[in-house]
Parts: sequence; C-alpha cells; structure tokens
Amino acid sequence: MIDDGIVSCKAINMGRLFYIVLASVSLQIGCSSSDSDSLSSSASEYGLTEKPYTSLQQVWVPKEPSPEVRAMMDDGTFTVYQHPQYAGNGLGARLESGLPWIEHLELAPNFAAQGAQRSSLAYILVIADPQIIDEESPIRMDGYANVYRPGGQLTPQVFEANIRTARRISDRSSRPFDFAIIAGDLTDTSQKNELDWMITALNGGVIDPDSGVDDDPIPGPGNDYNDPFLAIGIESPWYVALGNHDVLHVGGFGLIDNTLRDAAQGDHLFTGSNFSKIWGGYVAGDTADHQVVLDASVTTPPDPARIPLNETELLQTLYEAGGAPAGHGYSPEDIAAQKSYYSVYPVADKPIRMVVLDSTDAAKNTPLGSMDEHQFTWLHEELVSAADQHELVIVVSHHRLQDFDDKSKVSAEMVKDLLVSSDNVILHLTGHGHRDRKSLQTANGEGGFWELMTTSTIDFPMQSRVLELVDENNGYLSIYVTNVGHNSAATTLASKARQLAAGKLAFGTTFFDGDTVAFWEDEVQAQNLLLRVALPDDISSNLATISDWPDTIESIHTLSHF
Repeated sequence: MIDDGIVSCKAINMGRLFYIVLASVSLQIGCSSSDSDSLSSSASEYGLTEKPYTSLQQVWVPKEPSPEVRAMMDDGTFTVYQHPQYAGNGLGARLESGLPWIEHLELAPNFAAQGAQRSSLAYILVIADPQIIDEESPIRMDGYANVYRPGGQLTPQVFEANIRTARRISDRSSRPFDFAIIAGDLTDTSQKNELDWMITALNGGVIDPDSGVDDDPIPGPGNDYNDPFLAIGIESPWYVALGNHDVLHVGGFGLIDNTLRDAAQGDHLFTGSNFSKIWGGYVAGDTADHQVVLDASVTTPPDPARIPLNETELLQTLYEAGGAPAGHGYSPEDIAAQKSYYSVYPVADKPIRMVVLDSTDAAKNTPLGSMDEHQFTWLHEELVSAADQHELVIVVSHHRLQDFDDKSKVSAEMVKDLLVSSDNVILHLTGHGHRDRKSLQTANGEGGFWELMTTSTIDFPMQSRVLELVDENNGYLSIYVTNVGHNSAATTLASKARQLAAGKLAFGTTFFDGDTVAFWEDEVQAQNLLLRVALPDDISSNLATISDWPDTIESIHTLSHF
C-alpha cells in the first residue's frame, strides 16, 4: 500500500527559489516588488505522499452512493451544492490496487518478441482540460448544477498538484520528460487571470488564486482556496492546443464579446444571456465553505484581471508565456493571422513531428469540434512533408473525431480518411470528454492509428497520462500509456478537491450520468495501455539511422517500480 504520509507545508525557501520568485512572480501574476515580497513570505508548498505512485500501483476509485443516499439525491433532499455533507453521506473516493497495462495488437497482429536493443523515442506528459477557475468571477454559471464543481475553487491547486506529481516522476527518471502537451481547455472561463495561473503552474512561481480583494476565509497560510502557494513547474518544454473553453463563454454559452468582457471585470452577476439569467452564480471568496451566490443583487469585488481574452490576446499571452520552448509553438506571424494550429519537432533533432490542430469554432458558438478548408489543406501539406522525410507523426487536438460538429466545413470523416491514409500517423491525442477513452481509427480494416482521449484534471479521477514510444528495433513500435493521479498528501487542498470531484460524479454532470460503477468499468479499459504498432519500413529504417536514442525504457525501469 502507498504510504499517504504528509509532507508538511512550508514557507518558500528564498535561497533555493530566489530565481523563481524574482523571475516568475512579477511576470506571471503581475505583482509589484512589494507585492512579490508579501506573497513570497506567505506562500506555501503543498506536500505529496511520501512515496510516488502511478495507477500501476494504486488508483482512486469513486464510491457508489448507498440506496438511501441515492434516494435523497433523487428527491432533492441532498443536492450537489451540499458538499459539506458529501463525506458523511458516503460520497468520495477510495484507494485500491493498481491497474496493469492492457496490451492491444490490432495494429500489430504479427507482433514478435521485443528486439535485443530497444530504444525510447519519446517520454511525454499528456494533460487535458485543466479548466482553471476563478470562482469569484461574475460571469460564472455555478447556478447550473451540471457544470457546477464543488471543488472548482481548487482547480489551481489541483493542476499544480498534477504538475508537481509529474515533476517528481520526471526527476526520478533517468531523463526528464521530452515534452508536455495540454490538450485544450486551459481555462474554464477564458479569463486572463485563469490563464496566468495555469502558465505559472507550468513554469514555476507563486500563484495567488484570489481575485477582487485579498480574501482569507480560513485565517493562516496555505489552508484555504484563496491562499497563495508555490508552483515548482514542470521543467520540460510544454505545448498547448486550444479548447472550446478557451474561446467561448464557459465553453459554449456565448461569444467573448465586449459585453461579456466588461461584465467579467465588474461586480454584478452577469445576466447578458438567457443562460446567465437562469444559471448565473459564483462563489463568495470570503466563505470558508465556498458558498455559491445566486442573487444578482449581491456584488463580488471587481477585478480587471478577469477579462476574457479574445483569440489574438490568447495567442499573444501563450507566445509570451516564458519557459521552454520560446513561443510554445506559436509565432508572431501566427498571432497576426490568428492561426492557432502549428507543427513542431518536440524531441530535438529527431524525426518525430507533432501536429497540433485547432478544433474549436468560436464563430459558431459551438462546443463541438470543427475544421475549415484552410486548416485541412495545411494539415494535408504537413502530412505529405512528414511522409517525404520519413517521420513519425503525433496529432493533437482538443476534440476527438466523433466529437466534431455535423456542420463542420471539413467533416470528421474527411479528417479521419486523411490521417488513416498517412501510415506514419501513430497517435491522435485529445481531451474534451473528461474521461479516458481509446479508439482504433482504420479504413476498411486497413492501416490506422490510435486515438486516445485523456481525462480532465478538473473532474474525477483528475489524472494525466505518461506516454512512452519505444522502438523495438524489429519493425514494431510499442506505446506505453500510464495514467497518473496527483499524489497529494491526505490533508492538502488538492486531496480535498479529489474527494469533492468524486462526490460530484455521483450527482451526474454534462459528461456523466451519475452511475459511478458504469463510469469506472469504462475507465479501467482505457487507462493503462500497451499499444503495439507495426512501423512502415521507411520509418523503421530512418529511426535506425540515429544512434543516440536513450536505451532506458522509463515505463519499465521507473513507472512500474514505484
């Protein structure tokens, strides 16, 4: 069993973190030097469990409500907003034994035993849908039970806990992650302060997850959702794809126009759309039990940092985010053209191309996936170029193919046919659905690639994935897929958020119907995977020309030995 011992919170060690505090605080959260001094002296680190673990060793499983509690939920005597009663009514999560890798041979029916000299081509961290929330924003819609998260005010702490857990794994490996990719929905309300908190979590620095006025609902440092805390950063290059929550009001309840931007910076509950009039609501930042305010006559402290970003501002902020690589895949030309898709070589000097798509459609105000003809032409050119250069291709988008809008100018079927026809495409990494799923994409049973959707860090089970591509040096590629839940110590805020998210799962959400048993039965089939893929001859030959691939398989030597 995992020792869930607590590493105590501690004030920032100014000697060890001098460069982070000075370089990151003013950059990422816009503090003056005096503000930085104040924050750094009160910020805390949130501890992890004494021993690291992945879902190979231990996994958090949602608790199923008893018949009596389910009856209370059905008749409305126990509602999603009564989160202080979750634990007493048996809602939450428990630790159980880990899950093994499930091997799949569909793309390698004649898979042979591994070659004598295996090579690790890429060691990757995949995160989806962090959806960082500023819970005090007047444009929140917490009056809508389906989208309300009882732990939404703790999303900055949860995201940092996921990064901190991944960083510990990376530090204990023989090499750091080659890169990280966040598959969209960086923020929940498309606000600048939410994006700044996410960037700081990735780069390292002090995050003050408060807005409006300086709230401290539980006096003392590091013990409530509005206290500043230290993020240590991932220390690997990171990239992002855009999601519907980054370009639309709460992911699909309206456009980011001047009316919404003005309202977000103000102090009155937004009622500028029919949805907001019905479901508007935000959390009072001075309440210890984070009470939801639904009364439009009650004000929240205004804050100009809450402004929702338009597409140009969003791309510019990511380009200027700092950390590695410079620009994170975007260029000044992309920003000027509002081109939010790109391709990169995420492993330096290696024939692996990552193609990051923009599957959002802000103009149509739809949360579903979309692609226009211009991006489709660009994608085709990228794939032709990659084939000519005998490169492996990883495609990333927020939406799965099945999550595309029927009205998309380029249909999901067209995108699928293009990707399947490119036999060097091995993976399509996605988010959006807030669950782990795998899908084999083929055409008439020939060729194909694996499409992997990664669960969110905002909803249970709050996991990320570690992927490792391994060349067996016998014509086959093995893709190790290992899920990792944040290793938060038992009394931390992130640990509390996980329990609240598991409780919320039982009530049902936009993504789940409340059947926690069926939910988990599906989850375990798509968490830890071992995908075997037959490599095209030209790709295999090209990989063999490179002599400096790492020969330590981290999935075997590190992840499976915690």
